[in-house]
Amino acid sequence: MSFMYPRTISISRQAVSTAGGLKPYSGADPVAEQVLFSGLPASIQQTSTSAKPDANLPADARSRSIWRVFMPLSAGVPAGAVLRGDIVTDDAGQRYQVWAPYVNSLGPNLLVERLEA
Repeated sequence: MSFMYPRTISISRQAVSTAGGLKPYSGADPVAEQVLFSGLPASIQQTSTSAKPDANLPADARSRSIWRVFMPLSAGVPAGAVLRGDIVTDDAGQRYQVWAPYVNSLGPNLLVERLEA
């Protein structure tokens, strides 16, 4: 943790089900996620809010809350390691779904939407 990156996050990915046929709910489920990275320093900054998502799924927030997650290059997250749909969990237990992962010369920059159950 530092002045520039005061938060700690983990990044996980939902397990892929290859079984066919009738299946139970297959949305965001923390129990079924595989942790890709943990203990990463981060800065989490809100960018905007908007109306409630149209789909009205159990993990949808009351309103769309869009955030940026910045990490230093020294965090060791290589380009392409974080994919759209991955889940970021912060040190306060808030969960975010990745919309647009991007890595530049300063480090990973993730556009995410906050999730609520």
